[in-house]
Amino acid sequence: MSVDSKKQDTVLSDDDKPYDSDQEEYDEDEEYDEDEEDETDEDDDSLDEPKLRYRRVGASVKELLDKDTASTLRVSDRFVVSIRTHWGAVHVLDFEGNVIKSFRNHSATVNDISIDKSDEFVASASDDGKVFIYALYTPEIQSFNYKRPVKSVALDPDYARKSTRQFVSGGMAEQLIMSEKGWLGHKDIILHANEGPIYAIRWRNNFIAWANDTGVKIYDTTTNVRITYIDRPDGSPRADLYKCRMCWKNDTTLLIGWADTVKVAVIKPRANPAQGQPAHYVEITTMFQTDYIISGIAPFNDTLMLLSYLLEEEEEEKDADNPSFQRKRLASKPELHIINADNEEISADVLALHGFEHYQANDYVLDFLMEEDMFYVMGPKDLIAARSRDQDDHIEWLLEHERFGEALQAVRATTTSKKFNADQIGQTYLNWLMAEKKFDEAAKECSDILKHDQLLWEDWVFKFTEVGELKAIAPYIPIKDPQLSSTVYEIALAWFLKSDHIALRNTIRKWPRTHYNLSNVIVAVEDVMKKDKHDEVLLECLADLYTYNNQPDKAIEYNLRLRRPNAFELIQEYNMFDAVKDKVVLLMEFDQHLLEKEGETKSKPSKMPAVQLLVKNTDAIPPEKVVKQLRRHRQFLHIYLDALFDRDHQLGYEFHDLQVELYAEFDYPKLLEFMRASHYISLEKAYKICEKRDLVPEMVFILGRMGNNKKALMLIIERLEDVQRAIDFAKEQKDDDLWEDLLTYSMDKPNFIRGLLENVGTDIEPLRLIKRIPDHLEIPGLKDALLKILQDYNLQMSLHEGCEKILVSDSVFLADKMYKAQKRGVNCNPEDMVCNICEEPVFDETNVEDIPNSIIFFCRHAYHQQCLINQSSVEQLQQDNNPGSLTSKVNQSVLLKSTQNMACPLCREQAAGGNAFVNRMKTQKRGVKRSPQSPTAGSIRSFGTVH
Repeated sequence: MSVDSKKQDTVLSDDDKPYDSDQEEYDEDEEYDEDEEDETDEDDDSLDEPKLRYRRVGASVKELLDKDTASTLRVSDRFVVSIRTHWGAVHVLDFEGNVIKSFRNHSATVNDISIDKSDEFVASASDDGKVFIYALYTPEIQSFNYKRPVKSVALDPDYARKSTRQFVSGGMAEQLIMSEKGWLGHKDIILHANEGPIYAIRWRNNFIAWANDTGVKIYDTTTNVRITYIDRPDGSPRADLYKCRMCWKNDTTLLIGWADTVKVAVIKPRANPAQGQPAHYVEITTMFQTDYIISGIAPFNDTLMLLSYLLEEEEEEKDADNPSFQRKRLASKPELHIINADNEEISADVLALHGFEHYQANDYVLDFLMEEDMFYVMGPKDLIAARSRDQDDHIEWLLEHERFGEALQAVRATTTSKKFNADQIGQTYLNWLMAEKKFDEAAKECSDILKHDQLLWEDWVFKFTEVGELKAIAPYIPIKDPQLSSTVYEIALAWFLKSDHIALRNTIRKWPRTHYNLSNVIVAVEDVMKKDKHDEVLLECLADLYTYNNQPDKAIEYNLRLRRPNAFELIQEYNMFDAVKDKVVLLMEFDQHLLEKEGETKSKPSKMPAVQLLVKNTDAIPPEKVVKQLRRHRQFLHIYLDALFDRDHQLGYEFHDLQVELYAEFDYPKLLEFMRASHYISLEKAYKICEKRDLVPEMVFILGRMGNNKKALMLIIERLEDVQRAIDFAKEQKDDDLWEDLLTYSMDKPNFIRGLLENVGTDIEPLRLIKRIPDHLEIPGLKDALLKILQDYNLQMSLHEGCEKILVSDSVFLADKMYKAQKRGVNCNPEDMVCNICEEPVFDETNVEDIPNSIIFFCRHAYHQQCLINQSSVEQLQQDNNPGSLTSKVNQSVLLKSTQNMACPLCREQAAGGNAFVNRMKTQKRGVKRSPQSPTAGSIRSFGTVH
């Protein structure tokens, strides 16, 4: 519960059953403030869910407290609680409140109880000055008399396991005494004294905490050193008026509630303690004040649980230190608060304990069992158990507050609930929604609640029909898993036909056609249609129903009347071209309607579905039939023929002359493109149409096609006055006479002359144009035009020079590459190398000194030099008997140069298709004698190229 929300008055039944919100009384003698109850009921819807579930512990408790009053209690893992009374009795109870054991050894009020960790021993301290320690499983009872009232006692947590049997106690003697068993019996050790009576002691692990008039102290039993002192809050009332409430949250965290102040102390190890310093220190991590007196404190998860005691407002200004006045104060019901570390209230529950009007803050006790998440609140005449609410408690609370949707979600989220069923809660939720007239919300929940139950679905459909809200559940009626009876679907459709035609149309489109009788529904719709033949929604219903009923011939009529796009799909799907071939105008009007609906984002008319249907199915709907119907609708005719031409230039060629007129009328920008693409138009007719409409560019094009270039050029010059178009026209025609005419007609027009100068390019010599310019003719921009000609000329010359340099560079590079390649030697095998003319070896191994000159081509064919070169030339060169003379060297060089351009005779002859040369040379060779060789005749040379 948030801080600003109202507290919930928790009322408990008289027995130990969990509290039922419908129960208002738990005891016939219980007095109630009726005004408070009424206010609680009125604000019930604004309450947040409580964090705890309460029950009154019954069984033996009621009987015990009828005879005596409880003064304290302590909770244990095994036997749950131990109650001490003002008559000196100590009662050990089980979970249900039944008495397990009772001890009546004290003669006065029992002030405190302590239980060891193993739940084997219980110690009690009383105003009679005695401490008794009871063994729960043996008859052993130990007694210790301290002569003065003992207010608190704490057993060593390991009391049952240690032989020392230590415990500490304190009270009005103002001493904290540790008693332990030694060799010679028990001995008492005073751990602290002389700071007032000791009202509370708590022992956890190695630490003992106690409270006296000055504050709270903590003692370390391992080092026998007091490690801290936590003083009482400033301005606190006397310590005996409001007892200190302490408990250990864990081994190192102590929770303290004293008067109206809360402190959380955490024990931490000291890192490097100096000599004489304790090994631990205490840090106060949380401290805040409350608006009430704290009668108990306990940990609750990560928060704190506080038992509060409130005084009536009209009495709070009185002297709080006057004991006699304290007895006269009016007490309120105690409250159980859950507070976070920032003192923010999470929840607050008012506890209606028996006799609360007569008791003070010190009369209440809060204890807890952390492992079981259980809490016990004790008053003198009552004992209440509280625990964290489980999922069933949460669901029950949601149901009590009519939050059925949340309850349904909660029961679905849990798998452990044995008390609640999702189906039952779901039905309750639906009934509540219907009662609250939240029909749309109820319909949405049906799918999750009714799931696959056919009978439940049919039942709820009828319920919605009875209240006239079938429209709400219709979108959620299942069409499979489960599939309902056809009667349910037909009843729903009949109800829509009567009350909501739009819902009828939407439902027909959504539900499978097999779920109801189509013929029955068609008849019903047609009966209603007779009263209003212009109901467009019913027309849509009939179109859909006939389509579903496999009657496309009837469906197409409604689809076209409704101008529905699926009409075209039906025509193609069922091949219904015969049904629409006489409705071309209606189809084109359909396209026009779609174009108007598109608004600014209009599509191209020739791309609309109706016209595309016509042009894609010319075999079923011939163009002649379409044109005949559209003769009186020229724009529709143009759209159709334009789409037909776009699809195939050959289709409808007989209408191309008509299209010239239509393009000129409806789509002039596309006329010239059409005339360029068509080869079937009559140029004379087209020229007359263009001439009639004064379409000069088109007239120029037609004259060009007709060969009347001069007239076309005159139109460009005189009518269009467009020099660029005239130049382009002359370039297209590639006619020198036309250029001459252009120059002649332009000489008296300065703008044309300038245009020609700027755009002549390579088609006409600039000098030819410049020479023909009349003298004293003023030409605007002449200077810029001439500069442009010069710049263009310089650029052209620069390009020529660059190209020439590149060509020369490439030629030199390639020639050098070829020269180097031809200079390379040829790898040959002397043993296999023979002359391809005389067939004698090129190399004679027996006569190395007299090797004849030989020539090897790149094709690897070898020849003797004598076999290739004219015999007379060879003999003339060989007559020189002075090989070392200059004349001999020159002659040899001339001979070698004469063989550079020689090609392989064999390859050349084979390429020519014969061996005549080889045979001839063989014959000549037989009659030639070998002549003496010069000293240089033994070299091997390679000439020519491979052919």
